[in-house]
Amino acid sequence: MSKFEKLNVNVRDEKGTSSVRRIRLQNQIPAVLYHSGLDALSLSIDKKELYKALNTGQVIFEVTVQDENQFVLVKDVQYHPVNDNIMHVDFQKVKEDEKISLEVPLRIEGEAEGVKAGGILVQIVSTITVQCKPTTIPEALIIDVTNLELNSSLFVKDIQLAADVEIMTSEDLAVVSVQEPKEEEVVEEEVLEGEELLEGEEGEEGEKDKEGEEGKEGEDGKDGKEDSSEGKKEGTKESKDQKPKEEKQK
Repeated sequence: MSKFEKLNVNVRDEKGTSSVRRIRLQNQIPAVLYHSGLDALSLSIDKKELYKALNTGQVIFEVTVQDENQFVLVKDVQYHPVNDNIMHVDFQKVKEDEKISLEVPLRIEGEAEGVKAGGILVQIVSTITVQCKPTTIPEALIIDVTNLELNSSLFVKDIQLAADVEIMTSEDLAVVSVQEPKEEEVVEEEVLEGEELLEGEEGEEGEKDKEGEEGKEGEDGKDGKEDSSEGKKEGTKESKDQKPKEEKQK
């Protein structure tokens, strides 16, 4: 009995956008099966059955195509950009006794010493490319960060690995590190700069207001002087007009 989940698929003869649209309306997911040296084969899969199979976490499935039992690797799953529904699946035919290359999730375990000292744990790489037989594909690769100190990193070569699994990713690639928290300092500097800028703007507004008040007072004084001068002129004119009248009365 196979250790892989059984997945029922149907071969579809029709191709093209209209055919794919009809398949989706029937609660089927379009798929393509690739095999080295052979033409790609168009398939369709029941939507509920596909979701159930993928939720098992497996990436290798057993299928029956044209009355032949085969093992297929899920190479790619395309999702709808809005609702995340599965739109299309690509399968690659594999053999149980042949090694294949695929990406496996990287999982972190332990609490780093650097985090206890106030640092921030940063996972740089989330998947690692490995080569192994379909029957020995690990669910995830594990890296222990317990002894990772502040301002230090772990690399691909530090990943725990089974004997029958080979890592294809460069062993000198950093996958996780503990860094000092710098974001808070940046925020504080930005706040201080904002406060200084605000104080500068208030100072400029105060000077402008003061200059405006002084200018207004100057204009008021000027107007008062002009009014006073005009009053004096009118008074002098009236006194001159009164003198001839008094002389006539005499």
